[in-house]
Amino acid sequence: MPLPPSNLNSQLQVPQSPRLASCSSGSLLPVHTPPPSSYNLLNLPPPAPADSQSRSTTKFESFVPSDVMRYDKPPTIDPAAKSCEFIGPLTRDFVDTRESGNWHACIHPEGALYFHDPMRGVYTDSDLRNQDRRQKLESCVDELLALIPPGLGCNNRELVVQLAFNRKAGLSICRYYFIDHDKHLLFWLHPLSTVKLFCGVQGVEKPSHIKYAVEHQYWQHCEMYPNAKLQRTMLLKDLKEVVVHASAETITTDVSLSPFDGDELSKILDLISQLGEPESVGDAYTLCVVARFMRYFVRAKFFNFCGLPAARLDADQTVYKKKKKKKLIVVLSWAFNVAMFGAPKSHMQELRRVWVDRSINSPRWKNFNTRLSSEWSGITMYSTVMVAVDVSFLAVPSVSIQNSGSVTIISTYLSIFCIVGSLVVSLFLTRQNRLYGQESADTAVQFLTKMTGSAFGTKAVATVHGLPYAMLLWGMLYFMLAFSYQVFTSTPTLTLATTGSTCALVVLFTLWLVYAARDFHISTRFLGWLRASIWKAKQYRHTACYVSRTGS
Repeated sequence: MPLPPSNLNSQLQVPQSPRLASCSSGSLLPVHTPPPSSYNLLNLPPPAPADSQSRSTTKFESFVPSDVMRYDKPPTIDPAAKSCEFIGPLTRDFVDTRESGNWHACIHPEGALYFHDPMRGVYTDSDLRNQDRRQKLESCVDELLALIPPGLGCNNRELVVQLAFNRKAGLSICRYYFIDHDKHLLFWLHPLSTVKLFCGVQGVEKPSHIKYAVEHQYWQHCEMYPNAKLQRTMLLKDLKEVVVHASAETITTDVSLSPFDGDELSKILDLISQLGEPESVGDAYTLCVVARFMRYFVRAKFFNFCGLPAARLDADQTVYKKKKKKKLIVVLSWAFNVAMFGAPKSHMQELRRVWVDRSINSPRWKNFNTRLSSEWSGITMYSTVMVAVDVSFLAVPSVSIQNSGSVTIISTYLSIFCIVGSLVVSLFLTRQNRLYGQESADTAVQFLTKMTGSAFGTKAVATVHGLPYAMLLWGMLYFMLAFSYQVFTSTPTLTLATTGSTCALVVLFTLWLVYAARDFHISTRFLGWLRASIWKAKQYRHTACYVSRTGS
């Protein structure tokens, strides 16, 4: 059947595919599937009886819109096939002549081809211009519609089906889900595994919380299959209210839970204003844009446990109970932090603002990677200068004539090794940051999940990020050791007194600055411990006196 003119929409440029954005800002850790009783909490219809499955040679499976095979299709175009060489005279109709029955071929604003049965409200990405495939899919649709309970009470309902084939089992599979536009939800006739639905979020138990995960998939469906029946004005109004609130929150606080930063929210408001004009783009384009943004905001509600007593209200807030860490891990982490001049601790504080409960706040992730790139670029420049200084110092005649086992030569060699190590690690981390730092939140989640899979967790990532800074400082210390040994062992008394006093002042002021800038103050902790000990001693003495008087 020829393509209807209303469905011949040109391509719409969008930020990223729904497939990649379906689980962003969340962890990819495995989630245990809830027991069958959890489906009763959602008031879903009971699973189909066994005899209904036995009557069909096709197995029915529940799935979600993020699993629709639209963006993972294998290539089917043969470049060796003979192309059209001529266009006939007076040709003005460029439509495919392959028959698709009662199904209308539609073109998504992104360019994808899908089929729609407007009489029964069914969508599919399967190519129905093949008669055998079309008959098979229509048979599956008839069986699914026959399984719907009579008193379901869902008038504004749609169905999405997709045919697949399991080669190992030699079984045809019909994957499906139903849409309830009145409630902005999906439902199924068979149990649905929640592994992909929850996107790795742990601790999901309440039906009110699960609703946001299902609604997130609903908006993804609306983006993939734009429906002209949806009220465009109401959707734009709802989206505008959400964006305005997120903009106000971003302006007034730096711990906003918005999935977009201030500049992006301003651009979204401009788009909403343009879409609200009477002569704006067509409904398919508008619905795709609105559904995509609504999907992001609903997904943020699910990740932040919206509506629960333990809901996350700040971007830095964790909602999970802390696990007690092993003493060995704590001691080793403290030792690494001291040996690396506190670099892991500072990076750990920054990482905790980005990687909260194994989920990523997208605006903070971008700023975090920008700061890392700037820091490592500066360290690379300092390391290059220090390598030149070390090599030049070895070329000094008074140094070059010394024995290879002298303190000056050994310290300089160690300085060069540390500086070169800092330079190499900085270049490697900068390259890695360019590969993963500017990617989507999904890619960042996969990367951080892999990096934090060890016993040290996020401390391992913080330690790696602090390596360039720590090795640069160790290289400088070894160079100062070599230089100081060379100065103080081969100079006259007057020069030694002058340089020694100056060096002592420099060391004193440097240590003073380091001591004042650090977070852990020994004197404050010692005074607090001393006061607590004195107070406990007084309490013990008072108790002992009271007992002795009472006993007498």
